[in-house]
This record gives sequence, C-alpha cells and structure tokens, in this order.
Amino acid sequence: MRKMASIRRIDSVRPIPGADAIECARVGGWDVVVKRDEFQAGDLAVYCEIDSWIPHELAPFLSKGSEPRVFEGVPGERLRTVKLRGQVSQGLLLPLDPTCANIVSKLFEGLDVSAPLNIQKWEAPVPAQLAGDVRGAFPSFVPKTDQERIQNLTEEFDSWSKLTWEVTEKLDGSSMTVYFNNGDFGVCSRNWNLSETQGNSMWQQARRYDLQQVFAREGNFAVQGEIIG
Repeated sequence: MRKMASIRRIDSVRPIPGADAIECARVGGWDVVVKRDEFQAGDLAVYCEIDSWIPHELAPFLSKGSEPRVFEGVPGERLRTVKLRGQVSQGLLLPLDPTCANIVSKLFEGLDVSAPLNIQKWEAPVPAQLAGDVRGAFPSFVPKTDQERIQNLTEEFDSWSKLTWEVTEKLDGSSMTVYFNNGDFGVCSRNWNLSETQGNSMWQQARRYDLQQVFAREGNFAVQGEIIG
C-alpha cells in the first residue's frame, strides 16, 4: 500500500533563484521546498506525499493562521502541490526530531510512519450515486489494488532501462470491484461492500452487463477497475 509518510534520504539541496529564505530539496523524484539550511543532502527526514492529510499539531503552518479543517475526525490540512517563488513543491519534509520522537523504537530509511503520526490519505467525498448503502466491510477474500508513484521508484530506473514501455492515459474514476464467491454476488466501492439500491451507479453497471450471470458461469473470481463518467 502507498506510504503517505515515510523516512526518506534527501538526495540533494539546491538554491531557488531569487529566494533567500527557502531552497529546494530533492527526494527520489520529488522536489520539495524547505526552509533554508533546515536540511542537508544525505539527511534522513520524514517525507509526506501529496494528498496526505497532515494533523495540525505536526505542521500548524499549513493552516496559514486559520482554523484547521477536519477530515475523518482529525484537524489538519490536505497536502497539495504548490508553487513557491516559481518552484513547484510536491510534498512536505519534516525533521526526524521532534517529529518521530517516541513513536517508534528504531528509525531507518524506508520506514512507513503514516500510522504512528496519524497521517492518512485524503479522499474526496464520494458522490451519493456512487457511495450507496453499506452492506459490510470490503470482502477479505479480494485483495485491494494500489499503485506506487513513479517518483518513488528512482532506484529501480537502472534495472528497467532495457524494458519496452507502453504509454497509456491515466483516467481518474471511482474504484469498483465486482465479485462472485460461492454463490454470493457483490459490488464494492474502494472500501465497502455495497447493498443493491436504486440509483447506485456501480450496481447499475453490474446489472447492465448482466455480470452476475456471466460470473456464475465462470466460477469464483473478482474483477476490479474504475467506473468513469
């Protein structure tokens, strides 16, 4: 699963033209604007990815003097891509001390610290026609899909240099899973098993293509993808 906050090594730090108080740190494939002289190349730090929900106590400056917003009961702010003095910044770097003080016994590069820091992935509110009524938790017999961001895979680039690549278009929809398991047919959103209700777009597509009958002929399996449009 995607690490929203992890301990990463800073590859380089460079000045930003025309800026005296800030500079740009490079972490893997990410550029992050930081305070001048706060970090050096080779330092370990906590790197938080864009779309992380950052608790207010970790980075109160993200609220810019206003009351923090609330997501899943946690006051804080969503981490967005921003541009400062002409430099794009994608993410947030926090020093190990005091950020990680007393949360884990051993700190090392690559350690996922999302849970102990209460950092979670921000999710946009799901439209009513997709949210539906919850039947239960996402079924344990179906694995959840996830994809790592290319900016986190720079160390793998050399080993991939001789591979053949296909360029595709990434479309952002809503995660949908349809399954058939020992006679039980179900439709799921990203996190929940949904009851069939009138007006739910995911169940409408499952019925439109008669997936229950198709799956029943083939046996126990699931199909996962995104519903778009």
